[in-house]
Amino acid sequence: MTQQVGTPRRRDALSNRAAILRAAADAFSSRGRSVDVREIARCAGVGMGTLYRHFPSKDALVETLLAESYTHWVEAARCSARTRANAWEALATFVSEALTYQRRDRALLENLAATTDAAGLSGCRKYVRPLVVELVAAAHAEGSLRKGVTPDDVLGLLAALGRLVELDLPAETVSRCLDIALTGLRHGPALGA
Repeated sequence: MTQQVGTPRRRDALSNRAAILRAAADAFSSRGRSVDVREIARCAGVGMGTLYRHFPSKDALVETLLAESYTHWVEAARCSARTRANAWEALATFVSEALTYQRRDRALLENLAATTDAAGLSGCRKYVRPLVVELVAAAHAEGSLRKGVTPDDVLGLLAALGRLVELDLPAETVSRCLDIALTGLRHGPALGA
């Protein structure tokens, strides 16, 4: 008997899809997009046909995982921003926590760092940019963000800092660069703008 359109997926199909996503998330997070899909299928305990029924290409699998990663990151960042004392602290914390997300998720890091290609830009624009627009507007309204700083400047900063993470530089070096970048973004008497 064939499954009719609109009927719920079989339990084993849902279970297989979830296993593929878990295996792919583990592999891509630790080693990036270079992981072979055969290894993902093996780790998920499914055959290649099952993997390709759910995800017709490696790119489709990566896009699904990136969408989940971006969505989780943005939701966590929104929650974090609401707990901050002011708009500057919310923006600075977001930029700092972005490095933590990039360090934990190699596929996300590669996508953010590749903002020069269409895939990188679409991920940032679709998921991250709306939150950055809000954070930048709030910091400007508060007067804590240097005049003229745009959401695209902040996204560019995230990509640049992501490159430092991608190079596996020591955490102290990345932290120092983050402090320098945030100091440059902040409006204050010593900065004059």
